[in-house]
Amino acid sequence: MSKHNQNRSNSADNLGSVGDRILAALTQQEISQLLDVLFGVLSDDLRSLALAQLQPNTQETVKQILAPSPLTQQANLAKSQPVSQAKLAQTWLKLWQQWDEIIGEASLEEGEYITREADWEPPYFDTYSFAENLDKVAQKMQPLVMVAFENRFNPDTGFASALLEAESEIRAGIPDWMDIDDGIHLEQYVSASLLLWEWLTVKDARQDAFDFAQTIRQLEEEFECVSLDGDTILDFLTQLSDEEQQCILAGLNANRETTLWKQSLDNTHSHWYEFYMEAIHKYAPPEIYLNNLRATIPQQWQNGLPVIEDFLAKQDYSASLSVIEETLDALLKSKHKDKSWSPETSLLYTIVGGFSSSDRQRENEFALLRYYQQTAQGLGQSQRVNALEIQLIVFESCFDWARMFQTFAQIEVCETTHQSLFQSWRNYIIRCAKPRSRWDFYQYQQVKSVESWWLHWLIDSIATPNKGATWFAQQILQWLASLSGERTDLGEAYDILRLLTKDLTEIHCLGQPPYPQFYQVVIRPTDLSAPDDTSRRAYLQQYAPNDLWEKVMAYWKAQLHQFVPRPELSRNSDYTEHAQWMSALKELAPQTYKSLLAQWRVEHQRRRNLWKALEKLGLG
Repeated sequence: MSKHNQNRSNSADNLGSVGDRILAALTQQEISQLLDVLFGVLSDDLRSLALAQLQPNTQETVKQILAPSPLTQQANLAKSQPVSQAKLAQTWLKLWQQWDEIIGEASLEEGEYITREADWEPPYFDTYSFAENLDKVAQKMQPLVMVAFENRFNPDTGFASALLEAESEIRAGIPDWMDIDDGIHLEQYVSASLLLWEWLTVKDARQDAFDFAQTIRQLEEEFECVSLDGDTILDFLTQLSDEEQQCILAGLNANRETTLWKQSLDNTHSHWYEFYMEAIHKYAPPEIYLNNLRATIPQQWQNGLPVIEDFLAKQDYSASLSVIEETLDALLKSKHKDKSWSPETSLLYTIVGGFSSSDRQRENEFALLRYYQQTAQGLGQSQRVNALEIQLIVFESCFDWARMFQTFAQIEVCETTHQSLFQSWRNYIIRCAKPRSRWDFYQYQQVKSVESWWLHWLIDSIATPNKGATWFAQQILQWLASLSGERTDLGEAYDILRLLTKDLTEIHCLGQPPYPQFYQVVIRPTDLSAPDDTSRRAYLQQYAPNDLWEKVMAYWKAQLHQFVPRPELSRNSDYTEHAQWMSALKELAPQTYKSLLAQWRVEHQRRRNLWKALEKLGLG
């Protein structure tokens, strides 16, 4: 080579290859146009010659792009274009760089993951945002895990070591006093990527599925603050082959008393326990599965249901009763209730939460009672069978008064049981309907409680033949006449009167209250709702005196001005509610409104915001 040509070659080497210079000088779109032009003018022979200079994987990728086979064309309709191994390795490396950037930011004392709810509150590490951002990167990494592992892409150390290193860096970076008390719960894609990597590692070392389970369990112990997603672990394990799941089950059975496994397999909320029970259910004799369920009833009372069902199928009623008692004890303990309950003393529905429980919870509780009734039937306990029939009907129709009165009248139980169960239902209905007094501008002390009120009298007048409508009318009119005009003297009676007013208004006015402002501001109907609204109103309409609504409204017209909030008790000079109440007073008692307004003009003439609020509603 001549000296001139050698110098030129050295100069070209210093500038890099043609490809590098093109990458540095042109945009991605310009490079794409250049390639289109070049491949458009090259003959087939020259194309083949050029491709022969490339790595085999790169050759194959480019060939599929230039001349895809019919099968490849069909596949490309459902997935992205072919990508070379070198491109995948480059993508893998970039994703790890993004991962490292997130870890680096999380390790900064004043990084983006150090946040606070308000300026005066201490800062804390935002574990949710950190885990979410890490999972977004892992979502892109997960499809590459297998090819990255098989081809040893850099980095090839895997996710476990990266997370252990991340823990160390975060703890070293954030202030010593800033504890991550609740830990960092890793989400789906980080967990799934780690699981797949560790699975490939185990298979590459010719180890079995239980070795994999051991590896994951050991990692869970090794992590100090991060935790894998339990549902993702469970999904991964249950998608393994039957042979692999049986291998894990055998290992768990052999090692369940070891320090590593005992706590997880005894904890009914652990994903390992869930897998263990599913595997036993699928691969072990039924009695082993049921024995394991029974052992965990104190932790999860629902586990008693399949055991009871099995004993009932065998007609072993004594054993069934024993498990029912264990299950009831666990259920009542979970509700922090007295475990001395029996079907004759009170309604289970009212003890365990009733309508406030989830549908699934109620279904399980109903099933337990049904099994109890079948057991009592098998043991010849007819009185208990009837008591449990009432218990079951309450689960179905607690807030249907007509059904419940019929139930108590028709199902034969002893007088003591009847009274106990009826009082249990009555008290629960009243408790659900009783309004909750709000802590407003009137109340700076405990409100006066009311032990007996019109709903007690209504239910008693229905259930007791010698009382009826006459007795109810006497009780409620006497109560109404005795009501004080002082809000603080009324106590709970104030909200009880609101409920009565709401019910009577809906009965007599068919949803069109004649005093709409009063109805919305004072009665606040949306605050007064219970599951038995329809039944309660139906019986109130039947038993109340015909003029009760007029008498109730007469009380409000005479006393409402006493309940209007006092401007001097306003907070932050906000008089919106004061103006709304004055609007209700004007609607209900115009003359009283004028008198109170005149009084305010003298006493509160300097409260500009008060008069602005009144003017906004066309008052004053």
